[in-house]
Amino acid sequence: MIERINIIVSVLLAGLGLALGPLNCRILNKIPAKWLCDYDEEPSQELLSGKRYKLKPHGIAMSLTLAVILAITSLTANITATFPIIIIILLVLMLIAASDAKYTIIPDEFTIAAAVLSLIFAVTDLFTAQNFITTWYTPILGGLCGGAVLIALDLFSTLIFKKAGFGFGDVKLMAALGIMFGYKYVFILLVFSCMMAACHFVAIIFAGKAKKGIYLPMGPYICLGTCLVIIMQPYFETLFNMYRSLMEMQVLP
Repeated sequence: MIERINIIVSVLLAGLGLALGPLNCRILNKIPAKWLCDYDEEPSQELLSGKRYKLKPHGIAMSLTLAVILAITSLTANITATFPIIIIILLVLMLIAASDAKYTIIPDEFTIAAAVLSLIFAVTDLFTAQNFITTWYTPILGGLCGGAVLIALDLFSTLIFKKAGFGFGDVKLMAALGIMFGYKYVFILLVFSCMMAACHFVAIIFAGKAKKGIYLPMGPYICLGTCLVIIMQPYFETLFNMYRSLMEMQVLP
């Protein structure tokens, strides 16, 4: 019965994802042009025109991506009181990924929305399922770790490679998602994100499309990594439990 319900929910959410793709396009076309610029930049004519994203191919791509992600998430993630919040967070992350992919900018307004939703998720998870958040200080440490690790990696990249590794928008986004995941899973998110970015970069090199000074915005990888962490959380929790059991066996006389 549970599996049948999950399949029905999966189909319904896939349909929701298909329907929301054009809506996301409309939102991205209607937000103030200044949101998609750096603080010291003036909007370009394209941004001011309000025709930044088109139904073909952007709307279709967002529809299909949302449909697949929502369907898979409903089949693998624990459906608890936090699940509706997860759906809304994924929709916001799609807006963030689309903004960063095309304009290499993560609007602060979207990041704030992600942070608020992450806090609501954390409180709900703490008092219900405790999938990610098990103590009151878990989201605080998660937010601090998420932002601090990216700042440290950026400093390392600047010192060693003389080039910034991450933008401050990435730092703020990772801190916001750290509130949702806590300090344990935010590191898994970071690993997923960096691995996907590295694989994409290698693929570009082998395809002969690498150019001098190439820049890959990190936002889309962080957003996709978030989806993977949510989908794979039950499996990671099983691994963590197995590890704890092994550690307890080793300390036994």
